[in-house]
Amino acid sequence: MGLDQLLTRRDVLGNAAGMLAAACAHGLVAGESPAPSRSALARPRIALLGAGWLPGIKRQGRGIAIGKQALAHAELTTICEVDAVAGEYANRILCQGKGKVVTDYRQVLDRSDVDAVLIATPDHWHAKMSIDAMLAGKDVYCEKPATLTISEGRQMADIVARTGRVLQVGTQQRTEYDHRFARAVALVRAGRIGRLTRIHVGIEQGLTGGPFASAQPPAQLDWNLWLGPAPETPYIPQRTHWTFRWWYEYAGGKLTDWGAHHVDIAQWAADQLAGGPTRVQGNAEFQVPYREGYPLRDDTYNTPTTFTVECEIPGEVTMLIHSGDNGILFEGTEGRFFVNRGKLTGTPVEQLRDNPLPRDALEQLYGGAPPASHMENFFQCLRTRTQPVSDMESHQRTITTCHLANLALRLGRPLAWDAREETFVNDPQANSFLARTARSGFEIKT
Repeated sequence: MGLDQLLTRRDVLGNAAGMLAAACAHGLVAGESPAPSRSALARPRIALLGAGWLPGIKRQGRGIAIGKQALAHAELTTICEVDAVAGEYANRILCQGKGKVVTDYRQVLDRSDVDAVLIATPDHWHAKMSIDAMLAGKDVYCEKPATLTISEGRQMADIVARTGRVLQVGTQQRTEYDHRFARAVALVRAGRIGRLTRIHVGIEQGLTGGPFASAQPPAQLDWNLWLGPAPETPYIPQRTHWTFRWWYEYAGGKLTDWGAHHVDIAQWAADQLAGGPTRVQGNAEFQVPYREGYPLRDDTYNTPTTFTVECEIPGEVTMLIHSGDNGILFEGTEGRFFVNRGKLTGTPVEQLRDNPLPRDALEQLYGGAPPASHMENFFQCLRTRTQPVSDMESHQRTITTCHLANLALRLGRPLAWDAREETFVNDPQANSFLARTARSGFEIKT
């Protein structure tokens, strides 16, 4: 009998306060739960902020993907997209052309027919949109990574606590893929590889490209709103849509893209969702030269292409984040195994046939049965006014590690980190990168 048959499922939502932060079953971490308006009803009304890149460039955007998932639980009334062509395309796909399409997300926040927002914009917009939405009384599903900087994450977590809004981060490996990653965590937590000593986090290498020529923005694109908080710069087509990920001005390359998923699982297994690394160092290849943490060219992809980062984690655990085979290899004093979205393999997994985990192993992790899906968990928590599986506080710890990795590579030296204070140790230069100055008119106001 395999592990799939050995672990039971019930209709209770999950916990995460030390494991996955505070449980749906156990209430909010802080603040008072606001009175549920229409969010408590069977089908809340939602808006999609950011549809994704244009059809034909690569594939349908993530915004359309999560919009489709949400339609099973809610009524999609509004689509906000700064690219008019992408917005109308999403409206046809998701709303049969009957939704309202707007360009500026601020047109959504005051609407009484919107109870929650799904945010799938480029990363540099996530924090401001999430905070503005929560302050306007909306609940939020925000795609990963939720932040561009470490300070943004602290602001977001504080606003969740202050307002009592529900914020689910789109790190769906916590809930989906047949709960394969949660089962991997359960194996580590049960001591099936002895004492955890080393974690290899493999991530696909970053893209290369450039130099690119600047151009006039296309008529359908509001370039000023696309930039938003980011520095003003001439329009380059490759800065937008899916390829925004390869510019540090808007994202963090593969380290915050796939890293947001795999580092999350690694730190969950290492019981570090309320902590993080103490020291980070590594080396990388960039397409552009860096000086004191800043790229010296503005016409070429500037996030790392290949990289190896070593993170020291309390408990004498080393986590290596490197470009290579996509997945996570857990090593301990008595064995090792590998997990990714397609498989869970290794001797400790095979040994489950004769020595299964307890039937409630996953329930111990979640504080209840595994949610059926990430999106279902979000809408369940809208009704119960409790914390989702991928809460902001634990995501802050995960994505901070990814930001630390990028900063160590950009600065080209080891960094010592105080996870409790969320600051670098005796390093004013590194601390200057904790936040970024937003462009005038696009500041975060809390």
